[in-house]
Amino acid sequence: MVFAFDLDDTLYTEMDFVRSGYRAVASVLAGSSGVEAGEYYDGICRYRPVGFEWALEHYLAHGGSDTVLDVDAMIEIYRGHEPQIELRPGVRDVLCRLREAGHKLVLVTDGSTRHQRSKIRALDIVDYFDGILISEETGGDKTTSVPWTRVEQDFGAPGERFVYVGDNLSKDFRLPGLRGWTTVMSLDRDGVNVFGQHMDEWPPEYLPKVVMTDFNMLLNLK
Repeated sequence: MVFAFDLDDTLYTEMDFVRSGYRAVASVLAGSSGVEAGEYYDGICRYRPVGFEWALEHYLAHGGSDTVLDVDAMIEIYRGHEPQIELRPGVRDVLCRLREAGHKLVLVTDGSTRHQRSKIRALDIVDYFDGILISEETGGDKTTSVPWTRVEQDFGAPGERFVYVGDNLSKDFRLPGLRGWTTVMSLDRDGVNVFGQHMDEWPPEYLPKVVMTDFNMLLNLK
């Protein structure tokens, strides 16, 4: 069996990456003004999605210079920082056990190489996967046939069964489901995911075939 996994809000909590980036920005701002990093961090979180604009005003009001830092510079710090993130509980053990059982594992994620590779390094998961497909590298995101075809061609065999584990109803389940894959939604029980999981708002073809409340359920998938 081939198990393909989404990355953001499936293997780890994406808001942890966001907060990690905010802390990186806050630290740089604090280093060149008279305000502590915690004050910047709290404000950026509070005023999100215009937190960086708030931070710039606060920075300038406390001795900072826009020739040193501006919103564009903050965005670059955010994008380029080395994230402080961890796998969700139980994920590492399940990945290990799926590999030990002889299954192939593939990571299928949308985004830039820079962002996604930094997350993969921080999570220390590259060795679990037989392949890593990032949309910027493959030339097609999950709303196209590109990643699904690549997984089938590169990792499948005649009669192979394919499973995709994700969280985003807008793009994670429709196309693999139409291709006959078993689609599994990792349920956000804590309400922290970036995208909501209100299944009653989506047509049937966008819905997963299985809803998973515990990663260990993958070990018993039939």
